[in-house]
Amino acid sequence: MDKLERSHKALLLLASVVVKTFLMAIVSSYVFCGSTNPYVFFFHCIENVPFVGGSIAAVAIIGALFGYYISKLRSFDSIFPNLMMGDFIVTAMYFGASFSATATIASKVMIWLFGVWILGMLLAPFNKTHTTLKKVTEYGALVALGTLLTAHFIPFLQEYQSSYTVSMMVTSVLSLFGAGRDR
Repeated sequence: MDKLERSHKALLLLASVVVKTFLMAIVSSYVFCGSTNPYVFFFHCIENVPFVGGSIAAVAIIGALFGYYISKLRSFDSIFPNLMMGDFIVTAMYFGASFSATATIASKVMIWLFGVWILGMLLAPFNKTHTTLKKVTEYGALVALGTLLTAHFIPFLQEYQSSYTVSMMVTSVLSLFGAGRDR
């Protein structure tokens, strides 16, 4: 596979951070204001606007600094396309769940955005060999995460929400770790 130029890497990372920042805007407005409605946010929740803005800014700053770090390191060159694919799939899963089940997913998304995705990406270059185990780890973790997110919509499983938060975080990290392999 051809290596991506640094400017293309920066654009992919920027797109990922923009989506994560928007995701943080959704969940932090729900956490701090009790609603994702912009009218409620701007006219009935003025006292919490700094907290929401701070959360959004924190994700944007963390993402920008981490993106700069990844785009410069050569150890990410060979695994970058796989890594970004895994990152976008996990982000899309959390993003979709944040619109349909904001109340149940908000805390998990905030935990994931404040470091779990960075941890997964930092672990990815440690073992870059193309193994079946890495593929199983990546795709199995994506399937497991999708299953856990789907469980939020099943009424009789909603009483166990807090028990599988750790599983969601572990599968998020494993999917990025598994994506970190040479093709």
